[in-house]
Amino acid sequence: MSVIKSLITQTKRYSAVQPQHCIGMLVAISALVAWRIIYLQHGWVNDDSLLYFEVARLLADGQWQAAYTLFPWLLYPALLALGHLASGLDIHTTAQVINIALFSLFSWGFALLILQAGGTLRTMWWGGLLLLSTQYIVGDILGMLLRDEGFWACLTWALLFMLRYMQRGKLPDAYYFQVAIIIAMLFRLEAIVYFILPLSILVYQAQPLRQRLHKSVHAISIPLCGGLLIGAAVTTGIVEVAHLGRLQEIIYLLKQGFIERLQFIENKADLIGDQALGHHLANYGNFAMWSLLVLITLNKTLKVAGWPVLLGLIAGKKAWGHIHHQARQLFSLQLIVGFATSLLIIINAFVLSSRYVIASGIVMLVASAFCVEYLYKKATIWGKRGLLLVLIGMLFANLYDFGKIDLDRLAVEYFKTINTRQQPVLYDTENARFYAHQPFLDRIPSSEFVESLLENGKISDYDYLMISIADDHEDYEQSVKRRLSTNFEHIHTLYGWKKKTKVLIYRKRMTNTAG
Repeated sequence: MSVIKSLITQTKRYSAVQPQHCIGMLVAISALVAWRIIYLQHGWVNDDSLLYFEVARLLADGQWQAAYTLFPWLLYPALLALGHLASGLDIHTTAQVINIALFSLFSWGFALLILQAGGTLRTMWWGGLLLLSTQYIVGDILGMLLRDEGFWACLTWALLFMLRYMQRGKLPDAYYFQVAIIIAMLFRLEAIVYFILPLSILVYQAQPLRQRLHKSVHAISIPLCGGLLIGAAVTTGIVEVAHLGRLQEIIYLLKQGFIERLQFIENKADLIGDQALGHHLANYGNFAMWSLLVLITLNKTLKVAGWPVLLGLIAGKKAWGHIHHQARQLFSLQLIVGFATSLLIIINAFVLSSRYVIASGIVMLVASAFCVEYLYKKATIWGKRGLLLVLIGMLFANLYDFGKIDLDRLAVEYFKTINTRQQPVLYDTENARFYAHQPFLDRIPSSEFVESLLENGKISDYDYLMISIADDHEDYEQSVKRRLSTNFEHIHTLYGWKKKTKVLIYRKRMTNTAG
């Protein structure tokens, strides 16, 4: 423990003299952590990543129309394609390099945002430790090679530019903010809602209302002009709504989609009232339904940055006053907008991945850095040691190789050992096909793919079969076993974590092969 204390003391002394070097060190450490997290994946890729890889491949081959048809939001796949063509690396490796670069850019903006909000370099280091020790953002999501890291980076820099604009009033910061949000939109469409953030300027009572309105309009001038031009083009028929890409989703929601979703929720509420609450409480079906949606969204938002962050925000709430007052206004509005956006997502899709609430988690991490620094100053020597041990332990847990089982990769490797004559193999998942360098099949579900081959008889074209069985698909497993038993024999089973998932390995019966 004395070694840790000595290291912290030396870092404080050095950072007091060299602040830019201190920021650079945090960014470098973040890059190393990102590299380690990606290394721990051992080549595993997320299902969404496979879509981006295929779009990038099409772009690199010059098949722009096919790429746009497959996935119309092209910035991230275009980055992969450009990196692939410029470096000569394969698309998977290019994605890993870009992932590290985007996370480093995010960490840089995150560090500057803490300092701009009134924090010291010590606060920045606490924020960095909190960020890198998050079990979900860094431990789970960072290694998935998604476009999310680009969204985090651009949104964080947008918050930084917005805060600078609120504090200094320099016009370039307003335009930097808008450009950052536009780029964030090109990573994830929902970033468009954060054009609302300049409204936080209106809360600042120290300036005349006219000046605040003037500053707010400047901060949204690009989307205002862009919206007017697009609206005029659509109205006059110069541009069709069908040519607006994923912006059509917003138009659809505003015109009729949202009303349809509200009706869908109304039907669910009636179901809850009739079947769950009963006759006497049936009128509370709507209340119960909306309460559930709000509580689910709130639960995911509070948990996304991790329990240490949430507990730090609660226990160190006196440190909220240490945050610059304009930063508090901006962060409060960002949390409100983020929560409202998450609620809209769960209303529209009736599902809410924790990935979609990370925007709120970023602000919670910034605020928590002030709170944890305050708690550390007030804690006893044992309290300080305990706090450091918890966060450092969580960081090392992120960096430890737990040897997670990747069933798809295991299956591919197993077939390499038994299929020495390179006979046709059916890989029923997109991940396995990726590892085996087979064509992309638009992420068709495994069971649907196998069922279609059984129906049309083309399953007999393969000499080996990989059949993936999820934990709750026992009926599917029994059906497949029965239908394959005539022409194929089950030769091996591969199991996933705690045997919750498995892969059945089949080989065509020798008599059929001979005949």
